[in-house]
Amino acid sequence: DPWSAMKTGFVFAIGLGLMYVIAAALLYLFASAAGVFDSFNSTFSELTGNEGPLAFTLVGVLTVSLVFAVVEVVVTTLLFAVIAMLYNASASVTGGVSVKLGED
Repeated sequence: DPWSAMKTGFVFAIGLGLMYVIAAALLYLFASAAGVFDSFNSTFSELTGNEGPLAFTLVGVLTVSLVFAVVEVVVTTLLFAVIAMLYNASASVTGGVSVKLGED
């Protein structure tokens, strides 16, 4: 049933999206603690001559990762439904997959 596959895909995609946002937050916190952004800002200012800081903030990183997660949820949910419909169409043409188990 494509509807069941879509619901399952939605739950699966929500979990993946949550992992994306948490991973982005952890990577930002570790990179910030290691001084990666300070080093990047100093290298960027040496190359371009601009002294202004770049806007690598936790809110910005979380916003971008959240937008990415929402897009991923929509695409994955629709993809699960399309794949279920394609499987159902091919199973009706070919007769599906028959699994024969040994009798006890």
